[in-house]
Amino acid sequence: MKLLGIIQEVGFDGKLIVRGTFAPGFRERVVDNRSKPLGYVRRVFGPVESPYVIVEPTGNSSLLAAVGRQVYIEEVTHHAKGKRRDRRD
Repeated sequence: MKLLGIIQEVGFDGKLIVRGTFAPGFRERVVDNRSKPLGYVRRVFGPVESPYVIVEPTGNSSLLAAVGRQVYIEEVTHHAKGKRRDRRD
């Protein structure tokens, strides 16, 4: 797990706004410190050094209780085969 940042607030549409430490990829999975899934990255905006990240929550967990907590990006390794050209020796 890689630290994404701290949840700053809950938007009017129910999405979480996180002050990030880096710019994650689109649709990456966001989890809390116990690896419980919170949602997916929906949008990244703001300054390059510490961007804001909008997270679309999954499930019906208490969003207001999540404000001020640290969230993480779940690092996934892709085990798919590469292109044929990449597999040549």
